[in-house]
Amino acid sequence: MNINYVQGEEPYGGQCVSLIQGLMAWGGKPCIARGHAKDWWFNRANNGVLSYFDVVTGAPQNSDVGVSVGGDARYGHIFIYWEGRALSQNVLGNPKAMLWPLNYQGAIWGYLRPKFYTNASTYDASQLIKENGMATFENDTAIVIHRDTPTGASYGTFVKGEKQVYTEKWVGLGHRWISWIHTNGVRCFAAVSGSESYGVEPWATIGAPETKDIELTQEDGIATFIVDGVHKHYDNPSGEIFGQCNSGDEIRYYWKCVTNGHRYVVGKEGDRKVFVAVSATEDRSQMWAKFRAPDTNTKEDTKEPSKPSTEPSKPTTTDYTKNVKGYGIDISEHNSSDIDLSKYDFVILRASYGEYTDKKFEYFADKCEQLKIPYGVYCYDYALDDSQARAEAEYVYNLIKDRNVQLGVWFDMEDADNYKKKAGVLTKERCSFSCKVFCDYMSAKGYYTGVYTSTSWLGTFVETTYPIWIANWGTNDGNIQSDQSSVGVIHQYAANPIDKDIIFHDIDFYKSNPKKDESTDDKKDENGSENKKDEPNTDSKDDSGNKINVTGINKLIELLLKIVEKIANLFK
Repeated sequence: MNINYVQGEEPYGGQCVSLIQGLMAWGGKPCIARGHAKDWWFNRANNGVLSYFDVVTGAPQNSDVGVSVGGDARYGHIFIYWEGRALSQNVLGNPKAMLWPLNYQGAIWGYLRPKFYTNASTYDASQLIKENGMATFENDTAIVIHRDTPTGASYGTFVKGEKQVYTEKWVGLGHRWISWIHTNGVRCFAAVSGSESYGVEPWATIGAPETKDIELTQEDGIATFIVDGVHKHYDNPSGEIFGQCNSGDEIRYYWKCVTNGHRYVVGKEGDRKVFVAVSATEDRSQMWAKFRAPDTNTKEDTKEPSKPSTEPSKPTTTDYTKNVKGYGIDISEHNSSDIDLSKYDFVILRASYGEYTDKKFEYFADKCEQLKIPYGVYCYDYALDDSQARAEAEYVYNLIKDRNVQLGVWFDMEDADNYKKKAGVLTKERCSFSCKVFCDYMSAKGYYTGVYTSTSWLGTFVETTYPIWIANWGTNDGNIQSDQSSVGVIHQYAANPIDKDIIFHDIDFYKSNPKKDESTDDKKDENGSENKKDEPNTDSKDDSGNKINVTGINKLIELLLKIVEKIANLFK
């Protein structure tokens, strides 16, 4: 409720009851006259007041409606409680809405709490999260637009098919919300989900805004980065991440913009715009790059960048390929379906993100198997605790248990969308535990497994004894710029314009031996023969007639062999 808007004005007539009718109109409820002020309290059971208000049993809170004796007990007085005072009209002959001391209202009979404004005090503008996106509404019923707060007055509606570009989001009051500033300066809110949980009961699809919806300022320059790990986005600040800029990297840009909580420079790659943040804030207080004008006498500075080749590249200077055993790519639903997979030695597919299946996983997996291309899979992590990490592992297992995965099952440990950071779990302990839970599960199922992460995260957020698929792009020009064979077993060496990888071992090195789900009542031995639970006892006797538990001895030998194997693996 915007007290500053109401105080000192007379928007709903000069009577005290008029102000409460105005409150209902502000909350999108019918402004129905209900007699004198005292009738709101004493006749509440019959006049419809309880359809819109609850009786307050404890101390009042902001926006509660109070009813009191006022100057005349025959009619009573009504007001809005606000921070220990009363917002009321027609006090001491003043028809305008003003904040008055509570004792000016007379003896108070009780308070009513608006149902249409319950818990609104939980919203605070400081809780808004910067996010630049576009919502396309898909709900069959119209979605109300609220002004000022998520429960503010109705300011219009969205119907199915309509779109809205937004700049902030908020979660609370049972919904997920988008927020933006209207052209007339009013902040607006609209719910895009019937639940506070992501992906549950969505009322709109969320995507990146079109570039035309972002105000660009023309500026020709070169940005040189002074920090590591700044993402590069296609088409808009929230678009597809396809690479990153590290300290010393340069980007030629032609525009700039301020949005989404950062300052951005905008370059070109072929016919697509590339957005890169150059500041941690919208002002210049925490810059991530320094700038210079392009040298117009240098051919390199005047030409526009073009898309690099998707072919596995061969370095032209230092030979970083001496340990390379194969070239491949990793892909997901964000990549084109018509990629020619046949020219690669291997492929790694995104099977899932959290507990959601990648939309193109089945298609790409079938294609790899048809072309007889070895492939591995990965899960992009969204786990906030151990149970969620295990659930992600179980989810992946159920996707792949009947497939021939030959290049391992990988746990993608990063935070590209700041999900972990916003949830307060971006810590070394949490990330490392999630890796362990996931990989322990997959290893127990017989799969070769490990962790995908970047060189900046390894040791900072990730500590693991499992194999590493390391991301290190250098300047991300499409070439291999380092030998990571001492760090990982797979190296993602570029993401421009597609994720490129190399392996440091032959395919058999990554081989899995998945354990099939078996019935406890009907199992098979190594020769495929059925071994029923009621088979005759195979125990033998020694020369003295003492019974020998052959089955127990065999199990003990098998256990000792496994222990020896694990010890041997520690010294590989």
